[in-house]
Amino acid sequence: MPTVSVLIPVYNRAHLVGDAIRSIVAQRFGDWELVVVDDGSSDESIAVVEAFGDPRIRVVRHARNRGIPDARNTALDAARGDLIAWLDSDDLARPERLGAQVAFLRQNPDVAMVGSCAGKIGKDGRRKRGVRVPPLGSDDIGAWLLFRSAFQQSSVMGRAELLKAYPYQRSFDVCEDLDVFVRLARRHRLANLPRVLIDRRVHPDQTVRLRQDRIRERKTQLYAGPLAELGMMFNAEDLRRHTLLGKTKLEGVALPEDFLGWADGWLRTLRMRNAESRYVAPEGMALATSWFWLLACRVAIPQVGRAAAVRAYLGSPLAKGLVGAPARHWLARSAPVVLGLRR
Repeated sequence: MPTVSVLIPVYNRAHLVGDAIRSIVAQRFGDWELVVVDDGSSDESIAVVEAFGDPRIRVVRHARNRGIPDARNTALDAARGDLIAWLDSDDLARPERLGAQVAFLRQNPDVAMVGSCAGKIGKDGRRKRGVRVPPLGSDDIGAWLLFRSAFQQSSVMGRAELLKAYPYQRSFDVCEDLDVFVRLARRHRLANLPRVLIDRRVHPDQTVRLRQDRIRERKTQLYAGPLAELGMMFNAEDLRRHTLLGKTKLEGVALPEDFLGWADGWLRTLRMRNAESRYVAPEGMALATSWFWLLACRVAIPQVGRAAAVRAYLGSPLAKGLVGAPARHWLARSAPVVLGLRR
């Protein structure tokens, strides 16, 4: 039985899936199987996969397109390894990815799943500037997941027994990964490595670009439960605004005029309610609320102006969270990646 089952769902990605598979074949860690789930493709995706002729690569087919949750669940059912690693059909794994994550999980038996930082590539496969650095420790990840995903789906590797116990829900035809991460984080320790182990492809056909309205709708449903458990009182408008806090930029969405004032009060209340309920570690909540306050001020610049946004940011006690010990620790571990000193 292989140590790692790498799982790639694919639907009409004949022009990209070959690159994803080649990135697995090129791994320095060799004890793996690759399960490709074809979700009813009408192009040559299957022919591309079968052309590799590698006995470690298996194809499981859906007779019709059933959607990403079913495709992911089919892949989970087919996996035979002790560990499961995900890779989307348009992304790439760097050669050291599997080995680094296997070593980490062996050294940290209390961690259920580990992800990594992510680089970017264009539709032509060339690397682009910029690195996405997620929260690294379990406490920070738990708080981060109240606002946005703390993982790149293509970067995660976890223990098969645990991941199979958290199947993807059909009601989440988008944000299906975020739903699983939120549920996992409530019961298990999760982590991210301060290394760039995958590259995300940026292209016009990404779900995140094509289905923004549906993504916001699913997020409002997803966050309602955790916010209520945390002790927050909210209405539909509060939920809608909460989903905007995790954005680094807004496309086609107008911010309410009082957004910054609302965000300041909302994030401070989150801290207070969390101190009472202990939904997540207070240190993690302090870092997350400070970071997403900074993002709120940043996305408001086109509406209120840079000077007003800076005044709002510095005038809130939330800003102090980015100079505390949790923030310094995160930044110290992340800085070498951002500066290109660690790959």
